Amino acid sequence: MTKTQDRALFYLVWLARAAVLVLLLGVAFVLDSAATQTHRNDVRQEWQARLNDIDLKLQGAILQNVQTVWGLAANVSVQPDITEAEFQQLAPVIFSLAPQLRNIGLAPDLTIRNIYPLEGNEAALGLDLTSQSLSPEQVKTLTESRKALFSGPINLVQGGQGMAARIPIFENESGQFWGVISVILDLNRLYNAVDMASFSENGYLALFKTSSPGLEEDPFFGAATTQWQDPITTELNLPGITWTLFAQPTQGWPSHPESPVLVRSILGLMVLLLFAGTYWLTSLLLRDHQMQRRFSGLFELAPFGIGLYAAQNGKLLRANKSFEKLFGHKANSLHFFRYVYDHRRRILSEELDISGLLEKEPRFSGLEGYFPDAKNELNPVLLHGLTLDTLYGDPVIWLIAEDISEQKKADRVKSEFISIVSHELRTPLTSIAGSLGLLSNNAAGELPQKASRLAEIAYRNTQQLTLLINDLLDIEKLVAGKMVFALEDCQVAGVVRECLEGIENFAVDKQVTLRAGHVHDVNVQADRSRLCQALNNLLSNAIKFSPDHSEVIVHTERTDNSIRILVSDQGQGIPADFRDRIFQKFSQADSSDRRAKGGTGLGLAITRELMHAMGGDVGFESEEGHGACFWLSLPVVQTGGKSAT
Repeated sequence: MTKTQDRALFYLVWLARAAVLVLLLGVAFVLDSAATQTHRNDVRQEWQARLNDIDLKLQGAILQNVQTVWGLAANVSVQPDITEAEFQQLAPVIFSLAPQLRNIGLAPDLTIRNIYPLEGNEAALGLDLTSQSLSPEQVKTLTESRKALFSGPINLVQGGQGMAARIPIFENESGQFWGVISVILDLNRLYNAVDMASFSENGYLALFKTSSPGLEEDPFFGAATTQWQDPITTELNLPGITWTLFAQPTQGWPSHPESPVLVRSILGLMVLLLFAGTYWLTSLLLRDHQMQRRFSGLFELAPFGIGLYAAQNGKLLRANKSFEKLFGHKANSLHFFRYVYDHRRRILSEELDISGLLEKEPRFSGLEGYFPDAKNELNPVLLHGLTLDTLYGDPVIWLIAEDISEQKKADRVKSEFISIVSHELRTPLTSIAGSLGLLSNNAAGELPQKASRLAEIAYRNTQQLTLLINDLLDIEKLVAGKMVFALEDCQVAGVVRECLEGIENFAVDKQVTLRAGHVHDVNVQADRSRLCQALNNLLSNAIKFSPDHSEVIVHTERTDNSIRILVSDQGQGIPADFRDRIFQKFSQADSSDRRAKGGTGLGLAITRELMHAMGGDVGFESEEGHGACFWLSLPVVQTGGKSAT
């Protein structure tokens, strides 16, 4: 089933990749089309502006020429019986002002009687306009509107093609319709005047009498064989005529963006980058899925308990089978771990705040204690924890719990063995030490100097061995709960003074100065000898690890309900990687057989057990390279009394 799900996820990822690629290509095509359309619209607008300019110039040229002839029309309306000589005298002036004129004709009663220039236009004389170019409707329009009426293009009887303008004339005195002035404009001259040829150099330009190119009617300007493809148009409207101008580029409208290589390169690069990003993200997804599969197997099959808690409220989110087997359903919140029991089934005075620990440091390791299981039986557990941030910003707490019951059983077997061996060694060692003491003190007679020195060395070594055996027996009694404590009211100042006096010689040998700071005069309930033993362990360590000619300072700090005895030195401090193990048995920062300082590593472990047994605590503060400060803490009492435990 899992393989099927993995295969389905694999195919789904590749399907998603293909879909993203198709989508990206589609978007790129749309963007390319949009860029092409934008460029095409820009080109069309540019051509439209040029075509509108041609239209305005052409219309302006036509009106300018016709407007010049209106002066002659005004003259004729005042002098309707104008003679040929007078006409031939006025016409050249008009021609000089209107270069696109081909001829001007006077047509009283709509029949041409006079024409200029006569040469080449003789065929137009006597032409009845009503039979050639003016319909009754146009005549009516002329008489009613009194405005020039245009027609064309027309085939002229005198040859060629032109544009005709008929200017109506009314007699000034009678107001009767006199006739018209027939104005013929040369179309080729008009085309040249507005430079229509230059427009056609890189495109097609045509003039139609209709707005539908491609019909049977050919344009009267431009190529008749042009294949129009969505051309731009504009209309020239004058009374009597409507011309339509069509234009388009020779190569047609653009089929690509303005800079196709640049635009399409950018689009291709975008598609490539986005698809590469998608491919990378989906690869991470597949890899993450594989890692989750592996992690899930490790999580579920781990031989130790793993619990996942929400850092905000301490609620259990997930736990593996080993975790549930170890704690049942009791550990559904981090508050379950607040109360820690010792091996005597007593709750430790200081509560365990896992969330608080992880707020100071992102991880902790090696917290040991007894916790109730599903059957409410206490089991020894070693806790490790760390805080991890999730993708959504809500941190989670991983809590790893190791059941160390078997380790404790092995420790008990080892402890019993050590206890038996130590007991068996103590009796003969005491006898040997006594005998060597007598020999070194010449109780059996004076020995030679060399023999006496050897006896003294042997006696001193047996004393150290005796101390070691005593430490071994003490730690085993403490762990087994077999050590008897005679609790009484002890004056802290007296205990400090006694310990300083007792260890003074050791400090002198090590060239270290002992100094007592401020010591509060208060009483605590403790076993005086065991309290002295604990304080001596701290003093011995401080002296041992202090440089020559430095100081070890002892002072106290008082709170409302407790007092701390602090021992400060000027040594190298506690290494960071050793702090979690400093109160464990046989623990030393330098555990090699060539270490500079002697000792078994039991002193601090014994001190911790002694202080816990008397209801106190022990701890330290240290900055590596700047010394260390160890402290003993006990509740302050007001009355005396004795008790034994």
